Amino acid sequence: MKQFLLIERGSPELFLGGKVPDVLFLGQDPTIVSPRHIPVVLDLANPAGQLHKYIFGKVCAGLNIHKSRVLAWNLVNRYFIDKPRKLAADSEVEADLNHRFPKLWGDKGDWKTVRFLYYYFAEFGKQELDYIVDKYVPLVLVSLGEPVFRVLRYAYALPQGTAMPENLADFCCKHTFRIRVGQEEMLWLALPHEPTGDRNPHYKRVLADELPGVGQRLAVEIRAKPSPSLCRSYISIIPPTVGRTTLTAVPLRCSM
Repeated sequence: MKQFLLIERGSPELFLGGKVPDVLFLGQDPTIVSPRHIPVVLDLANPAGQLHKYIFGKVCAGLNIHKSRVLAWNLVNRYFIDKPRKLAADSEVEADLNHRFPKLWGDKGDWKTVRFLYYYFAEFGKQELDYIVDKYVPLVLVSLGEPVFRVLRYAYALPQGTAMPENLADFCCKHTFRIRVGQEEMLWLALPHEPTGDRNPHYKRVLADELPGVGQRLAVEIRAKPSPSLCRSYISIIPPTVGRTTLTAVPLRCSM
């Protein structure tokens, strides 16, 4: 299925807001209906861009997270020849993915797109994401959009017995889970992508009402980020029980 990739266009570069990033934003892929090349992930080097305004003006502002603490990557950081939703709808592609991932299915949502992205994430996206997390050791993962949420839900094993919602609408701002990516554990917050977060009445209300409270809980983790001169082996987290999962001390790798 590599025929669906535009290898010659290259890939957007990792966005780094500062030297010690705490929060990793994870988008889906850089494909847009335009020949324009996006030099940096999520177009975050463009202050006039819609994603820049959404992520920094709404999400980070609501969570009280400064731009300097942000890094950003994509689930599949490659350009496709068309939008994944359209490519996944092809009957031959659908049959192929049904054969590859017969258990990756649900009654709700666009599972064709999810399986399509899961294939490419398994091919090379997971290795790249694991490398970035191991290198920068962010404490919080913020995934953007329903397909990214669902791919991560199946790609990374959660603690045994964890009851996790299947849909983003049931997860957004209501639950925070621990997820192990590479060699690191992070708190995982799943949010809608732009423009859904700006236009959908449900998500607009949730983001406006719930983000400040979520930001207060995440602030405990962010403030505990160690530096080379003050390295701690454990981070103390004292948030409330969220869903059916209680967040406790998280081991953190430190390099001096």
